[in-house]
Formats: sequence, structure tokens, C-alpha cells
Amino acid sequence: MKLWRFTFSHHAFYRLPEEKRIFWLQLAQIRNDLRAIDGICIPLLNVVSPRRGANRYSQTEQWIALHQLTFAMRQLCGTLKEAHTVVHKQWHGTPLSKQMDSSLSQEAKEGLKTFNKYFNNSDNLVTTIRQNFAHHFDSEILKGRLCSCAPNELHEFIIGETYGNTFYKFAEDLRHNAIVRAIGGKNIQEAIAKLYDEPRQSALLPFETFGDDVLFKIASELDLKREEVRVESPSDPKMLRPFLLFPEVEPDLAADTRKYVP
Repeated sequence: MKLWRFTFSHHAFYRLPEEKRIFWLQLAQIRNDLRAIDGICIPLLNVVSPRRGANRYSQTEQWIALHQLTFAMRQLCGTLKEAHTVVHKQWHGTPLSKQMDSSLSQEAKEGLKTFNKYFNNSDNLVTTIRQNFAHHFDSEILKGRLCSCAPNELHEFIIGETYGNTFYKFAEDLRHNAIVRAIGGKNIQEAIAKLYDEPRQSALLPFETFGDDVLFKIASELDLKREEVRVESPSDPKMLRPFLLFPEVEPDLAADTRKYVP
């Protein structure tokens, strides 16, 4: 697979005006984080929503994958909310935006318009998740029910011979139930589909379109040098498997889980 590597000098970087340099760095850091989170989701979707004919996973693996996917989407919403704050403070109505606006592509302008329109509605899903679930362990939410189920419903957690394979599913039952109540849906699967699709379509993709155009425009002011690089083609995304369980270590190095078992 062919990529291009760009380099520029430290001197050229610091010739940029401070407000432009800082905004460039902020956009680049946000794009890197969004790219990483989005990439984490792909193999997890292969477990949570396997395609016909794909490998089947155990129920335990599906629980763990669902938690990891939900965790990734919570971080995505948190990052997108911070991206909106950066754009609002560092771009809108600033000398930088007045200087650069006319040079942006129509696609970038439309992307920014869509991004702003989404966040103008304070009840949007991204903000709801950011304010309640991104990095929060709210005691009010924790007072809720684990699920809408019968009193004799069983809840679960698992432990292995190493600490890395401990997973407290009952805690995620409550969080999933709270997410369903917050954003709507008949069940967690329906809510997760909404949690994955809406931020991507309404915020992530528009931000990437705007952000990349600004990043490239500012980069063109540097003393860029370009070279072609070749890397091995990535695996088919449909075949990617996420990291779900740790290999069990040697018995003398493993966690002594026997003390937890009656």
C-alpha cells in the first residue's frame, strides 16, 4: 500500500503565527484521537454484529466486545464534544477564520456547517453521552435498576486464572440500561446501533472533512518535503479480531482466583 510522508523543519513550524500554530496542533491531535477510536470499533463490530458466515463468538466474548465497543463510543463522544469546543473558541469569529475561510473547499464549509448544526441542538446524542457516560460514574445513575427484569433474574461476572480475564458484566448491565433510557431504543443492541451511527454521520465525518482541509491548507505554508513510502496492506476489516481475553499465564504467576470461589 502506498502512503506519502511529509516532513517540515522546526524553524518553519515556529514561523507560523501562534494562533494558527496552536489551532493546527489542536486539530491534528483531535484527528489522531478520533482515528484511533474509530479503528478500535471495527473489529469489535465483527463480534457484536457478525456478518453472515463470519466466525461466531461465545456469549462471554460478545459481552466483553459490547463493553469495549460502548467504551470506545463513549470516548468518541467525549472527543467530539471537545472538538466542538475547540472549533467554537479557536475558529468562529476569529481573525484566523476570516483569513482562511475563502480558501476552504465547499465540502469543508458544508462539513463545518453540518458539524455546527448538530451541536446547536443541546439535546444531541454526543453531548448527552459526554455529560453522563464518557468519563463518569454518576451515583444517581448507579441508583438505577440493573435491568427491567424479574426479581429472580440472574446477573453475572467472570474471573480467570489471570486478573486480565475478570469481567463484571452486571456493572455493564446497569450502564447499558441507563444508556438505553438516555438515548432511546428497545434494547442495548438498538441503542448501540444509534450510538455508533449518529456521532459518525452527524459529527465525526463532517469534522474530518473540515479539519483535514484546514490542516492541509496550513501545512502548505511550511517547507514541506514529500516522499513515497510503502507499507504492507492491512487485513480485510471483515476478518479483524479484537483483543478480548488475555492468554492464561503460568500457574505460579497467575492470580489466585480460588479465594473468590466458594
